[in-house]
Amino acid sequence: MRNYNGFTLLEMIVAIGIFAIIATITYGTLNRFIDNRALVEQKYDELKNLQNVMTLLERDLRYALIRPVRDGFGDKEAALVSGIDSDLGPGELLRLTSARPNPAINNIQSLQRVAWRFSDGQLSRVSWRVLDRDQDSAEYERTLLEDLAEVVVSFWGYNEDDVLEVQSEWLDSEKMPEGIELLVTLNSGRLYRRLLALTTGT
Repeated sequence: MRNYNGFTLLEMIVAIGIFAIIATITYGTLNRFIDNRALVEQKYDELKNLQNVMTLLERDLRYALIRPVRDGFGDKEAALVSGIDSDLGPGELLRLTSARPNPAINNIQSLQRVAWRFSDGQLSRVSWRVLDRDQDSAEYERTLLEDLAEVVVSFWGYNEDDVLEVQSEWLDSEKMPEGIELLVTLNSGRLYRRLLALTTGT
């Protein structure tokens, strides 16, 4: 009589059960790893985009000048314009004159009028090629961030008592603030704050 070596039905059932348990645990761990990786990549992209925005804004502020201009109607416009009572366009947070170094020509700076605009959940940078504009002057708008819940700009400057304080708008046309604070709230609820210094402050 031959002896056949093999698994019994009970052993097969136990082996399949153990395999199923291991597969379930492994799948759950892998699934959490994939979710965590996607979340980390999303936050990394958010931070990268925010860093690019902060770098661009910091560059505008670093070369900000006390240089008033003429608007499209020929009226005088302060070097830095902000606040709900100003003549800013819809959604504009601030408008200023900035001198940008021209890499093609040494020691030469090109002046540019720029504005930062928040509308429909998007943060954009607007620029004009000329300082003293007319009604036909073209504006160039570049969307930098999307899916935003709120963007708030605050200004740091000295009051009449020579005390540094934060202000919701900047009304002094003769000088620049010491710094500008940008508060960005994403639709996800995450909040980012950055304080940028102005070298033209007094």
